[in-house]
Amino acid sequence: MSASCYSRCIIASRAVVERRQQIGVLRAIGFGRGLVQATFLLESTVIAVLGILIGVGLGVILSRNVVAFIAAQNPDVAFGIPWLQIGVIALVAYLMTVATTMLPAWQAGRVYPAEALRYE
Repeated sequence: MSASCYSRCIIASRAVVERRQQIGVLRAIGFGRGLVQATFLLESTVIAVLGILIGVGLGVILSRNVVAFIAAQNPDVAFGIPWLQIGVIALVAYLMTVATTMLPAWQAGRVYPAEALRYE
């Protein structure tokens, strides 16, 4: 497991611990285990997709500008985007995000309302 995947898992685990009382309130008002787990996975998915889209967009803009600068001095240089490779990298990044969020989401679903609300 790479360092970034490990750190993502740690961050997601901390989110579960820090939101223990909020999770307890959700469970007390009727949210099931699966719904709490789905909430954490959805949150992680939104963050990952936004990060991937912003990263790809900024990367394309930067590379276009670099190629335009080089092409001004060397007209043989052409700009092309390898969409397949970018798609594979984005898919792997998304799948690793979901994989590292599964355990913390499972832990969030196992929080019992009475125990979570007992202490502040």
